[in-house]
Amino acid sequence: MGKFTREGTFKNREAFLAGLKVKLEKLRDGVLRGATLEWKDGPAVLEGLGAKVDFTIGASAWSCAADLPPFIPIPQRMIEAKFDQEFGELKDL
Repeated sequence: MGKFTREGTFKNREAFLAGLKVKLEKLRDGVLRGATLEWKDGPAVLEGLGAKVDFTIGASAWSCAADLPPFIPIPQRMIEAKFDQEFGELKDL
């Protein structure tokens, strides 16, 4: 199983959370169709097709840990690059 982590900061927690929700719902409507998304006060957990991404959102910083199943036919470096592209946009919020 592949794993990767990311972390960052944000200026506006409410704007960051709103942007994150949009990104996660986009994944649920696309490549992770049918995935479950569980929101709590600080963390969000996206899980589907054997993949799991745990987001922790603090007052001004966030982190995530992703677990990828070995059977995904896409190289992990490509998944990480796409993640960085999509979620990197949230750093300006």
